[in-house]
Amino acid sequence: MPLTHTEIAALVAKESAYRRMDDDRTRGAGGLGVKVLPSGGKMFVFRYTRNEKRAFIQLGRFPTLSLADAREKAKAFSQMIRDGLDPKDELARQDREREQEKREHEQQGTIEQLFKSYTEQMKKDGKRTHAAVLLALEKETYPVIKPTTKAKDVTAHDIKIILAHMIRRGADTQSNRVRSYLMAAFNHGLKHDAKFGLVLNPVAAIPKQKAAERVGERFLTWAEARQLLDDMEQPTSLGLTLRTLIRLCFFTGGQRPYELAASRWASIDWQAKTLTITAELSKNGRPHLIPLTDSALRVLREQQAATGDSPFIFAHATKPSEPMPMASLSQAIDRYRKRAEMAHFIPRDFRRTCKTLMGELGIAKDLRDRLQNHALNDVSSKHYDRYEYLPEKRRALELWERRLLDLAADNVISASFGGRV
Repeated sequence: MPLTHTEIAALVAKESAYRRMDDDRTRGAGGLGVKVLPSGGKMFVFRYTRNEKRAFIQLGRFPTLSLADAREKAKAFSQMIRDGLDPKDELARQDREREQEKREHEQQGTIEQLFKSYTEQMKKDGKRTHAAVLLALEKETYPVIKPTTKAKDVTAHDIKIILAHMIRRGADTQSNRVRSYLMAAFNHGLKHDAKFGLVLNPVAAIPKQKAAERVGERFLTWAEARQLLDDMEQPTSLGLTLRTLIRLCFFTGGQRPYELAASRWASIDWQAKTLTITAELSKNGRPHLIPLTDSALRVLREQQAATGDSPFIFAHATKPSEPMPMASLSQAIDRYRKRAEMAHFIPRDFRRTCKTLMGELGIAKDLRDRLQNHALNDVSSKHYDRYEYLPEKRRALELWERRLLDLAADNVISASFGGRV
């Protein structure tokens, strides 16, 4: 017979727990029961067969849970069994889903989400620095602000602490960069107010470190440039790939190291003696055609013989399907500079060196700008002039190459005569 509220209320406790089942005349899909505890408490349970053994699921205490509601719960579990589901497994799955939803809710609008949302947008916009920006934000922010902190709870004081830590360790310039990253990230969040709940940008009130932002002035002298290129011709602790990249930066008139490093062999036209920096690699989003001198071709052929099957001219040392990381070049230059006891310089200074020294050779500024693929903002260049200036660029690079090679010859003569020429 089916259980009644009166019958359940009249059940008395015994020395050990026992159950009274509800006979609803269904078979094979489990059933409702009441477990009477020695304390006198009564618990509704759902009983079914699981892996050929009886299994029980607690539904709730009587009379807090009514008999009618207990039957509804039991009915839902019985339907799961009819649908081929195990109620306990299904409950576990639902618990996992709730836990996942809880975690997602807790993470909603966090500073971690803000940084990832901002840098993902950078990636969609074709900004190749997106990964470096995310790394810098995480490195400098998380020691001060936990990643789970809601973005709307970050204050100007928090930002000051982040930047102060950087300034104290002497990273003034980097502190300005991180400040600009934070400013842009929070501006991005303001555009998505429903997600982050921001009403203001906490970075806006924090000034930049003006003394840290100086225009770069370092460029290598002719003698330093020649010493560097001579050393890069010789096997050293720097591998061939790094030495080739450095030489190619110079022989192509100061191209951006990243654009060369991320280029593929398919971008070289060996017959026409050109290398194309494709639009997706070019900083200004326009393809850039570079004439290759004999010296550039020579180091490229050396590199090609050593790279194997990688599609990249400058492949990652352990991941041939990826280009080499720029950190490798910076680290290599730092090691070389200390060993050679040269004044401080970084890879970025190669570009300034070539621009400056080519100017000393009498190569016109507009041609040097075109050689280095600077964004030309006059109306004619932006909208109408699609001429590649390839012959002019080739003549300029050949003049540049001759000067570099003449310096090499001067070095040989100087060495032969004990430095007296």
